[in-house]
Amino acid sequence: MSIDDIDRLETAAAGADRPGAAPDLPLSRADHGASPLFSYVWPDSEDLNAELRRVVLANMAVSPGVTKSNCGGWHSESNLQLWSDPAITTLIKRTKTMMRAVVRSTVDDPGPELLENWHVEAWANVNEMRDSAAAHHHAYGLNQWAAIYYVDCGQSPDAVTSGFTRFMDMSGIPRPIAKLRPVVSRGAEVSDSSSVSVEGCADRDAPEPYEVQITPTPGMILVFPARWWHYVTSYLGADKRITIALNLRHTGFIVPDFETPHSRRRKLWRDHRALMLVLFKGKLKLSEMLHAVVPVEKWPAGLRRKLLG
Repeated sequence: MSIDDIDRLETAAAGADRPGAAPDLPLSRADHGASPLFSYVWPDSEDLNAELRRVVLANMAVSPGVTKSNCGGWHSESNLQLWSDPAITTLIKRTKTMMRAVVRSTVDDPGPELLENWHVEAWANVNEMRDSAAAHHHAYGLNQWAAIYYVDCGQSPDAVTSGFTRFMDMSGIPRPIAKLRPVVSRGAEVSDSSSVSVEGCADRDAPEPYEVQITPTPGMILVFPARWWHYVTSYLGADKRITIALNLRHTGFIVPDFETPHSRRRKLWRDHRALMLVLFKGKLKLSEMLHAVVPVEKWPAGLRRKLLG
């Protein structure tokens, strides 16, 4: 099947953009907590994936790439959507076709302005033996949804044993310690087995019962909220594992962000840590000096909250 044949297939699948119409693609949906994970395996993807593999590896041969969440492997610049190649154009068209279906699945009676005009940012990832990706999310800037397209799982699609994508349990629900599995970080077991490091490269032999594990399948695209934390387990195949990640933005949508006094304080600690440390130590010193003169129980309630809170 040629690229032109795939374009005709996608045009037929997209259908007319009728406001409020049912999703055009038969998406699979798995709810993780209160959030949906959409997936769709595009039929007859072999020719397109071969072309995408050629394009990605050609760019890998001339570009050093960047280091972001990738632990080893090659991560292209985030400009794949601008690469001049028919295979890239087809992939972007597929992604936008799926986004129309996702919008119809998540918005009641969406108008044409919400179905179109999605901005796509994309990059390629190539993993070889023992490469992985650290826990990360895509919720920076204006990103609202994120997507992964699997070009090549590097192994027989019927016998994939590594390079899994795992979505983490970020619900905050307390879990029994005895049922949590240890985390392995670059071959060393981490003593705190209750978490996956979100700052470094970490891995588990098996997923937590509360995680969602995705087996890479060539031709499959996942779409999920950009805030979802996820990671990729160490890849142990002989060939190259190739994926394309995408960020999706639309000026007609917004992701609610409920800020509280506690979250404002966390932001100050994150963005101005040196200043906050000076203020914190000063508050401790002032508390000690005042306590040496006046017992704590005699302090005004407001002062106690400020110095001891």
